[in-house]
Amino acid sequence: MDGDLITTAQAADLLGVRIPTIYSYVSRGLLHPADVARSRHDGSVFPRGDVIALVEARRRPRRGHFEMTIETAVTSVEPSGVLLYRGLDVAELATTHPFEEVAEIVWGGADDGCDWPTPELAPPPPGRTPRDLILWAIAETAVTDHARNDLSSGHFRDAGRRSIRAAAASLASVNRGSTIGRIAEIVGGALAARAPAGATVDALDVALGLLADHELATSTLAARAAASTGADPYAVLTAGVAALGGVRHGSASGAAYDVLRTVLEGGTLPAEVVAGFGHTVYADTDPRAIVLLDRVAGIDDGVAAATDRLALHLRRLSGLAPNVDLGLAALSLACDLPRHTGEVVFTIARLAGFVAHGIEEQGHPLRFRARATYTGAASRSTSGPT
Repeated sequence: MDGDLITTAQAADLLGVRIPTIYSYVSRGLLHPADVARSRHDGSVFPRGDVIALVEARRRPRRGHFEMTIETAVTSVEPSGVLLYRGLDVAELATTHPFEEVAEIVWGGADDGCDWPTPELAPPPPGRTPRDLILWAIAETAVTDHARNDLSSGHFRDAGRRSIRAAAASLASVNRGSTIGRIAEIVGGALAARAPAGATVDALDVALGLLADHELATSTLAARAAASTGADPYAVLTAGVAALGGVRHGSASGAAYDVLRTVLEGGTLPAEVVAGFGHTVYADTDPRAIVLLDRVAGIDDGVAAATDRLALHLRRLSGLAPNVDLGLAALSLACDLPRHTGEVVFTIARLAGFVAHGIEEQGHPLRFRARATYTGAASRSTSGPT
């Protein structure tokens, strides 16, 4: 073999990844196989210089950015718009399976036949925000779990089932809604001013499935960091929810809701980029937004038309495409649900992903120790001049 070419296995070794990750790099355009005559049996070869350049690029941080690459078998996210849970198309999963079954798949288990019990909890405290209630429900569920420090995958899954149902039930209790049924039914009853229509429940179920995981989002990284310390499953969930709560992450759909509502009511189109558009991973439209906006089109023509108008305007203005936050905002308006619907759906759904990554992190030692570039004052004496 030409000394300037290396095999797939050698490339994986240089990069410190598995062979399937090399294939992922190729599909994302990060590596390009050499154009040489070889049989299919021989496999691909790569220019050594290209591989070394990628090694160096991964070592060299961008100013102002914290970058980390972690191998995972949970979710695959490709810039082209391909999104997979455990190798299965997420759009198809979310539209054909209830959220509970999607969660079981994300956790690497069977997709049916598992019990999702609702813990017996005291009434939640009054005057709390939805995120407060979800955090309270996780904490209360932890208190009732005498095996809370069990870090086995089976217990992580059980803690996830109990916490997700407790979180949904805590929201429902405020509206005196039912805590019986699918998670989507409970959440719909908690959010809606009246009993939600079947189309609303189905749409929420799809949204929950679409948002169950999304690779290494900021909140997922926080959950994995907690898991790497040996934290119990409930602490892992709490860490993830805490990071999810910011307006740049799990609650971004609220700002998108405000903009879309203005357009729906005949207001002026925005003169600058707004929430609900653009994504750091996807080159074009977020595939989750495509599914949600398709649901919206079948529920409310007016909201669908306003969303299309806003999307076309932002495309011309900035070149940016819709992301999942716009999809959640449009779904909320189409189903006559409140502004915080997107944040609630995002948070409850992503608990499933936190569980999956908490399980996966158990196979690794403590490894989240970043280094800082110090920018403070130079070393000086504390005793003062003499």
